[in-house]
Amino acid sequence: MEIEHFSHPDHPLILINQVLEYSCELVICSGCEGPIWGPGYSCTSCYFFLHKKCAELPREIMRCIHPRHPLHLLPKSPYKGEYGCDRCQKTCKSFVYHCSVCEFDLDIKCAFQPGFFEVDSQAHQFAHKDHPLILNEEQEYHGEGVQCCVCKEPMSGPSYSCTSCNFFLHKKCAELPPEIKQHLHPEHPLRLLPNHDMICDFCNETCYESFLYFCIVCEYNLHIKCAFPPCIDAADQNQRHQFRRLMNPLSLKSISFTCNACGTDGDDSPFWCTMCQLVVHKKCISLPRTLKTELHQHPRIIHTYHPQKRIESINKYCGICCREVDTEYGVYYCPDCDFVAHVDCSGEYGDSATEIVVENEEEQSVTVDDQFNEPSFRVVREIKHGEERIIEEIEHFSHQHNLILTDKVDDDLKCDGCMLPISTPFYSCASCNFFLDKTCIELPRRKKWQYHENQLILSWSRGPHDLFYCNVCRQYFRGLRYKCDVCALWIDVRCFKSLEDSTKHGGHEHPLYLPADRKNILRCNIGGRGLRPWVAADGENIPHCSGCCVSEESKVFLKCVVCDFKLGMKCATLPYRARHEYDDHPLFLTYINANDYQPSCIICEEDRDPKLWFYRCEECDFDAHPECALGKYPYVKLGGVRTCPKHPHPLALVVKTEDYPACDTCGELCDDFALECTDPNCSFIVHRNRKQCFNSLW
Repeated sequence: MEIEHFSHPDHPLILINQVLEYSCELVICSGCEGPIWGPGYSCTSCYFFLHKKCAELPREIMRCIHPRHPLHLLPKSPYKGEYGCDRCQKTCKSFVYHCSVCEFDLDIKCAFQPGFFEVDSQAHQFAHKDHPLILNEEQEYHGEGVQCCVCKEPMSGPSYSCTSCNFFLHKKCAELPPEIKQHLHPEHPLRLLPNHDMICDFCNETCYESFLYFCIVCEYNLHIKCAFPPCIDAADQNQRHQFRRLMNPLSLKSISFTCNACGTDGDDSPFWCTMCQLVVHKKCISLPRTLKTELHQHPRIIHTYHPQKRIESINKYCGICCREVDTEYGVYYCPDCDFVAHVDCSGEYGDSATEIVVENEEEQSVTVDDQFNEPSFRVVREIKHGEERIIEEIEHFSHQHNLILTDKVDDDLKCDGCMLPISTPFYSCASCNFFLDKTCIELPRRKKWQYHENQLILSWSRGPHDLFYCNVCRQYFRGLRYKCDVCALWIDVRCFKSLEDSTKHGGHEHPLYLPADRKNILRCNIGGRGLRPWVAADGENIPHCSGCCVSEESKVFLKCVVCDFKLGMKCATLPYRARHEYDDHPLFLTYINANDYQPSCIICEEDRDPKLWFYRCEECDFDAHPECALGKYPYVKLGGVRTCPKHPHPLALVVKTEDYPACDTCGELCDDFALECTDPNCSFIVHRNRKQCFNSLW
């Protein structure tokens, strides 16, 4: 075995398991200055040797004698010449544990308890080296007063013995593992070392056994009895664990522990899994393996004791209470996304919303009922490359022609479903100017949404003059929408895709969440009458959005649980990229510009608050307010043409922002949405959003 060691960077060190000799003399360890009798590391190029234990010393330790700062292992004195150990006052020139802040030094023998450097393997090998030990598997009585030389308990049962020296060991003591990982001290492994009347850090009693388990990093001591406590009354079993109750030490009325199942503290007799060393509350033994909850969009969440092993990219915040999740302990997680939740939150938040699901053996993604899985498209043509399936042509319910898969995009293209800049790959119509992003294509036709009791239906209107008003972001749009036939909720798919339990936004460093009280706002308003619950009432105080500093009319907003950052849905769904006729390059949504010295909007030429979001072209030093860069109605596709019965020429949907003409029906100026005649010789125009004017066309 060959290693690279920090104390000898020039050459590698090779492990040699026999007694080292150099010129017929025992060699000296460069770490502790003691002779090397057992396994050690040697440099074949120069006279450098290390005990195996000296080579494996931790680079950093904490010690009670110097609790303020950690001590770092150095290969030689940090001063000129030798150093003086602050515990034994001896001078040394080899390895030293050093605090650079206090100039505190410990030689490595004082840094560890006596006997540490003499231990090489299992208990019977270092407890009695004079003669071999004989195994006796029979249960026999050894005589009154005969004790095990390790645990100091009377001898009984299978044992090792040396009859020449009257030396006895229980078989279980002789075969104690030299190193263990214990739930009582999960940070570091514990090593079996000779004991010198140390105090056990678990039961606070003096250890009288010959050996104990010791953490060389933290100086944590553990009785052998406490490391392997007796168990009584087997508890309820589940499919993967064998739990048994741990008996308390006589000196303790209860055992303080952190439950591996739920991550909360306990102070009673815990239950211990004999197979994997988990420690849990009694109530957590029977935790349901899977839960079904309406507080999350996917059909089930699964319990795991080991989130870091089970989940590749783990979310650090509970999707129900939004507080931080300790990923060292058990959680419920979703196999389909990065949703995680505290065990207590999953079981307690809304009893009627949570129910136990029949256990499945495999933790795999599952789907909801088939009625909620109906796709919004039909496959017309596809290609298969091995296991990969590429859908080349589809028929989508929103368009009269088939759509073809495309991987080349123009900067000016927008998705007709969400009206955001399109990204590859996407689907387009070869006959007309119609495009759908892949994420919009994959939206199901019917959806059971976690925030709404009744199913939502994906809808589309083919009328080019039809406009809709999103109940979440309070903006006009023309595209795909989910609607509820019970309460008349309309939600733009752009907002729908942004409303998740947690989301990462480029404008903030922490994850953003939909607060629990905001989720209730989205519940079904049965009957669809009166003030919608998602609309702010008069005088109601809605937090200002951190992106635009405006208090929105909508009650729905995202919130950061780490800091006071809040984001309204208008800003949360702003496109990252935009285009404007004043600049030849794309504009990018910018959250802060450290070089803002005289912020102003190039388009409207008014001052701009440097703390608020804006669109910017870095190449041209072009800055603009979001409303100036995007326009008044960024999610409405203008120019749609249709013929109406009461006018002979086709009419186009337009927005009038200047040179307001008078409406041919009511005579008032058209200063917003309007329907304008496409014939250059006809100046006909009417209001689009005035019912009287619009109906006059029909």
